[in-house]
Amino acid sequence: MSFYDHIIVGGGILGASIAYHISKKSNDTVLVLERNDFASGASSRSAGLVLQGSTKKSNIPLAKKTVEVISQLEQELGETVEYHKTGSLRLASSEERVDELNSMIETASLFDVDVSVPSDQDINKMAPWLNQEEIQQAAFFPSDGYLDSYRLTWHYLKAAKNNGVKFRSNLAATEVIIDRSKICGIDTADGKFFSPNLILAGGVWTSLFASTIKVPIATAPVRSHYWLTEPDPDYGSAGSITIMPDVSAYTRPELGGLLLGVQENECAVFDARKLPEDLQYFSPTLGEDHWDILLNSYSDLSRFFPKIESANFSSYISGLSSYTPDGEIILGPIAEIDGLYVAAGDCGSGVSLSGGIGSIISEIILDGKSDLYSSSFKPNRFGKVDPFDEEFLNKCAMARSKKSRKMK
Repeated sequence: MSFYDHIIVGGGILGASIAYHISKKSNDTVLVLERNDFASGASSRSAGLVLQGSTKKSNIPLAKKTVEVISQLEQELGETVEYHKTGSLRLASSEERVDELNSMIETASLFDVDVSVPSDQDINKMAPWLNQEEIQQAAFFPSDGYLDSYRLTWHYLKAAKNNGVKFRSNLAATEVIIDRSKICGIDTADGKFFSPNLILAGGVWTSLFASTIKVPIATAPVRSHYWLTEPDPDYGSAGSITIMPDVSAYTRPELGGLLLGVQENECAVFDARKLPEDLQYFSPTLGEDHWDILLNSYSDLSRFFPKIESANFSSYISGLSSYTPDGEIILGPIAEIDGLYVAAGDCGSGVSLSGGIGSIISEIILDGKSDLYSSSFKPNRFGKVDPFDEEFLNKCAMARSKKSRKMK
């Protein structure tokens, strides 16, 4: 029999960050269990944005923490995470977006997040492909950037291993062992592992696994995707992340070209019970052609990106993100079962929030509280839900569709 102080189910970026933070803060024994390969799900397909400028106030301290942790990891491991600190340029062309952006600028100052209003010349350097005639207001967040999410996940894992964390890949948890409403451990095909603390951080699988112990986790797998262009000197050599909420799109530099993410009006959502066991080679589709999705966005995107119709797109990458109906993460203890914790529903911001999420879970478990925690993260805020109900799934898809439009 194997005993650990903490068992983490899920070896993606959130599980890896939690393992790192617990092991850095204590000498407790930790086991990370992953049903497939580590970082093989959404953590390997993300656009890797780290955004401190946010419409969700509760997310800002977590994203700030992530930037801090990236530097910390580099110092501890003696190798770079390759964080491209390009800054992010957020644009507004409608009155609603201008008001939203002005509010973001005010909020950023409250959280000591650097922000400035760029000149036309600055914008041209950051995004020379941009049609500035559409812009009514702009804000630049210089500390934002992007990275390879797979690489960051492995940095968390490496640092955690150096701290003594143990890992098992390609081994699924099959049963949660509970005695009188207290966590005792988990069962697997390779035997039982015992622990008083169990953290569920399995990404899109979390709601399915939690349903086996009748714990409703209000998340659903929703498609995220982006396209890559071929290199083009017209995109500039020193570009920034560019966020265009008016057309629900964003770009970032990628090997001399652009990575373009587009949010659909009706996002594809999936029933976790019907997903394949390994998502590494799974392309989430409901039968539509992904190039048609991009083509249908051309008329809107061309307002900001006039060259889009002649752009040479070379690749398409998609994956599943875990979404909640209100677009906020689910984080913290499950009140009904002592020793059970959850980190789920990152709503496509897992990379950006990973450092903060790991810090919060470790502090709640080890100290009983976290200054970064927000009541908007509470796992039970939705009451009893059926995470496989069609109406519920559609609410989560709508949260994805409205992601860039919400103010919190």
